[in-house]
Amino acid sequence: MTDRMAEGAPSLRPSPKGRGRRGRVVFAPNWIGDAVMSLPILRAIRRARPEDPLAVLARPGPAAIYRAEGSADRVRVGSGSIRDVLTLRGLRAREVWLLPNSFRSALFAFLSGTPERIGYDTDRRGPLLTHTLPFPPRTSHQLRDYDALLESRGIPPDTEAPRLPIPTEAARRAGRALAEAGLASDRPLALLAPGAAFGWTKRWPAERYGRLADILFERGFARGVVIGPDERDLAIQVAGGARDPLPALGADLDPVELAALLARARVVITNDSGPMHLAAAVGTAVVSFFGPTDPGRTSPAGSPFRILDRHVFCSPCYLKECPYGHECMKEISAEDALRAVEELISSH
Repeated sequence: MTDRMAEGAPSLRPSPKGRGRRGRVVFAPNWIGDAVMSLPILRAIRRARPEDPLAVLARPGPAAIYRAEGSADRVRVGSGSIRDVLTLRGLRAREVWLLPNSFRSALFAFLSGTPERIGYDTDRRGPLLTHTLPFPPRTSHQLRDYDALLESRGIPPDTEAPRLPIPTEAARRAGRALAEAGLASDRPLALLAPGAAFGWTKRWPAERYGRLADILFERGFARGVVIGPDERDLAIQVAGGARDPLPALGADLDPVELAALLARARVVITNDSGPMHLAAAVGTAVVSFFGPTDPGRTSPAGSPFRILDRHVFCSPCYLKECPYGHECMKEISAEDALRAVEELISSH
C-alpha cells in the first residue's frame, strides 16, 4: 500500500490511542431483526455507566431503530465500508463493542485506534481485539448471545424483552399509510408480512398468504400486505393468490414507521424476519412461520405469539437455497395459520 491514499479515503494505519477518550460506542448489526434483538444489550451497556457518553454506529435502517429507542446519546450512520474507520475515530470513544461477529467490523475498530475493542473471537479476528471470549454455544435464544461478554466486563445483562417506543411523527406517518391503503376501518386489522431479507427459503408461499387473506376477510378482518422497498413483486404474487383486492403498504416507510404501522394491527402474520421482531417490540400479537431457521433461537420476544413450523428431517438447515422440496414451509396450510390466529386472539 502506498503512503498516499486516494483523495477522501481514510488512512489504513491504526490511529494513535491519544488522550481524552471516554465513553463507549456499539458497532451495531446490519439486519433489522438483529438490531431489535440487540436493544437489551444496548440498555445494559447504558445502565452500567449512565454518566458516560454512549454512541451507536449502524446502517441506515437499524440507525432509525436506535434513535427511536433512545438509550444512545448519538447514533451515527455507517456505510459498511472503510469510511466507518473515520466515523469511529471521530467518536473518540474509549471502548467499542462489536455486535457483528465479522472480521471486517474488528478491522475497522482496530484501524480506528479505539483503545478497547470488545467482541467474540470469531472469524479469525481475535488479534485485532483487546478483550475477547469464545462465542458461546448457540443453544439459547439470540437475545442471550452477548450475556457472557457483558458479564466478563462486569455488566449485568438486561433480561427484559426488546421494546421500541413509537415517536409521534412515526405514528402519524403510519396512520396516513393506513388511510391511503383504505384500511382505516372499524374492523380488526391483520397485517401480512410475506418477506424475509435472508432469502426465499424463509418465506411461506406467497399464494398461501393470499389464501389466508381471503379467509381473514371472511372472518371480519381488514387485511393488508406489508412489504419492504424491494418487495413490490412479492406483494403482487400475494395479491394474485387472493380473490379480493389486497392493498400493499410499507415500502416507503422506515423501520420505525413500519413498527408504528404494525402497532396498529390486532395480529401480524409473518415469516422469521425483521417485521416479526418489530411487531413483537411494539407489543403486537404475532403468528410466525419457521422453516430453515430455529424458533428456539429467533422467536418473537415481548408479545403474545404462535409459531407454525414442520420439523422435517433437514431442519433447521439455515440454507438460502432448498435442495429438496421446501416441505418445512409447504406443509403449513392457510387453515393452520387461521387456527393459530384465532387461538392467539382468543387467549389474549
